[in-house]
Amino acid sequence: MKRFVALCGFLVLQAGLVVFGPSVFAAEPPPFLKIMEDNFSGKKNIHKAVKKGLEADTLNWVDVTTLTKQYSTAALQVTQHAKTKPEKGDSKSWAKLSMQMGAQAKDLDAAVTKKDKDKALAAIEKLHETCEACHENHR
Repeated sequence: MKRFVALCGFLVLQAGLVVFGPSVFAAEPPPFLKIMEDNFSGKKNIHKAVKKGLEADTLNWVDVTTLTKQYSTAALQVTQHAKTKPEKGDSKSWAKLSMQMGAQAKDLDAAVTKKDKDKALAAIEKLHETCEACHENHR
């Protein structure tokens, strides 16, 4: 009987994945400040690391790609906070900048995937501007 119940639970989970996709079972994103601390501060600042990697005399696309994937994951987590209330500032601005970060991180990832240094540098600069605007309004 226990096997039957376990099998039924497994089948329900699989059916949910097929019908709704994996996002229905996605966990809550980490707290916003943890995302920032783990990815964009001090020695762990992937923004600075990606920019430095792109500006290097000898560009290592493997390293930059790895950093960009981490950046994209963090940016996706930021977008999941777009509907939360910011500690400071207007909720509409918060939502706009959070979603903008996610879209711009996708642009960065696409440019790095194509190994287009100029577009990647332009994308990281747009991300910098978005970060600055968010810090100015919400930090």
